[in-house]
Amino acid sequence: MNIKRLYGLVRLYVRRMFQLNLSADKQDLIVWESLKKLHIDSDWKSGVYEKETYIETVFEIGEGKSGAFYYMIYDREFHCRVKVLNDFRSEKTTEIFILAAHFNNLILDGKVEVNVPERYVEYHYKCDLLVPLMYRDEIHNRMLKHYKLSKDMYWAFAKLVDEDEEPAIIIADLIKKNETKESDN
Repeated sequence: MNIKRLYGLVRLYVRRMFQLNLSADKQDLIVWESLKKLHIDSDWKSGVYEKETYIETVFEIGEGKSGAFYYMIYDREFHCRVKVLNDFRSEKTTEIFILAAHFNNLILDGKVEVNVPERYVEYHYKCDLLVPLMYRDEIHNRMLKHYKLSKDMYWAFAKLVDEDEEPAIIIADLIKKNETKESDN
């Protein structure tokens, strides 16, 4: 191992040890600043809300459809949230819950939540704040993972609501679609 690489590894180790010994508030601030920097550097259409420590960003969630994605830091966690269905007819509630349950059984990261009184479905992902604190690329990686799953969920709930497709068939089609995508790569 050359001396330059060894120096870089020692520096990284010292930085991580330093960050682990900071107060929780300082750790929150470091991750918050990293999240803001990522959004500014990426030039995404975003709104930053300093007092509430969240960022609202608009991304395409479906063909020709935009969704508001929320990224925030609270309770010592990094959170990603998006509504994957903004409104549904009350007679679709049972099927909505079935499809949400299918997703919750399949995904390892996050949770699909159905808000019946407000009639929307949200995908909420969170991770311990130490992960993005220790690994700089993790904010972007977690956001990307959340975004990709959100697009799949949006597609699935649109099939349910707009095309009246059965939840089990939607999940089977989604799995097949993703397997085809993976085999093409």
